[in-house]
Amino acid sequence: MLQGVTTNLSHPEAVMYTVATALFYPILLLLTAALFYIVFELGVFTVETIRRDRKRSLGRTKAAALSAQISIQAHNPIQAVADLARISNNWLVVRFVKALGSGDDLSQDALMKQLVETEMNATKRLDRTRLWIRLGPIIGLITTLVPISPALVALAKGDLEVLSANLVIAFSTTVIALFVSGMAFVISLFRERFYLEDISDIEYALELLEE
Repeated sequence: MLQGVTTNLSHPEAVMYTVATALFYPILLLLTAALFYIVFELGVFTVETIRRDRKRSLGRTKAAALSAQISIQAHNPIQAVADLARISNNWLVVRFVKALGSGDDLSQDALMKQLVETEMNATKRLDRTRLWIRLGPIIGLITTLVPISPALVALAKGDLEVLSANLVIAFSTTVIALFVSGMAFVISLFRERFYLEDISDIEYALELLEE
């Protein structure tokens, strides 16, 4: 447990110390929640990676787009949407195709608008982990520095039990915060590459539809 000390502190210093100590436990709870969240997100990312279609090719995307173009010209929007689904079964492409619904509006403007919405969905998903790349070290620094103060006081007094207890808290929270930040970076890095590939495929297909 965090050991506090206000001995020999002036009133402003005591207030700052009290505020810092009061912030410690909410931030510690936030770090715990972040750990559970990043483990969950790591599981989701693993499943997403395993299921990812690695057979993406220019030819398949072109064939899907040309089939959709023929279906649109034949006034068969449902089939056109099904044709676009053949681009790949990756999450972002599936999300784009589902958003088209039954193909009530497959005009170029509507398709480009849906592409923008799909890009926004990808950004939102990336931001969920990007946030912890920066926030993780900040939380880790706070949960490291707050226990250091009582640890230094305990060192001066020769109280090794209090010293070790606070140092354990400080170092443990630092390791967890760095783990959260590191996993968030890895997930964001690979997802960004995946989603750029998917958006590239969708854009190419829409360009072919426009011709």
